[in-house]
Amino acid sequence: MLFGRSKARNRCLGKIKLFEEHGELLTLFEKFRELKTKEDQANSLELQEHANTVMTTLDEGIKGLDNLDAFFDFLHQVGASHRRIPGFKAEYFWKIEQPFLEAVETTLGDRYTENVQNIYKITIKFIIETLVNGFDNANTTTPT
Repeated sequence: MLFGRSKARNRCLGKIKLFEEHGELLTLFEKFRELKTKEDQANSLELQEHANTVMTTLDEGIKGLDNLDAFFDFLHQVGASHRRIPGFKAEYFWKIEQPFLEAVETTLGDRYTENVQNIYKITIKFIIETLVNGFDNANTTTPT
């Protein structure tokens, strides 16, 4: 598990820039709309928990690569579940790519070689493509 329950994971979660760099995503979630400043965002336990959920989903996706049926089922379901978010677009999944790669680099430190970077770039693209497929192929009335 890349982002295990450790100090490294907590440092990474603090550095996730998804919502910092793409503030428009906060408006998709009713409970985050009032988080106008970086300070508000940094102090929001709910936002931290959501960031943790995002990273856990990516971790589970990576772990699932050894069982592709489970991998596709899991990520298609996660992608489809985003249909419940009013205004969510498939392209928004791509906004996690760079923050994820930065978190991996921070976590691995000097173990983050060019080869490792290339592996994670391919991996995150595959994960995001699978999420997008799940989103695109879901009925627009995914049950809650």
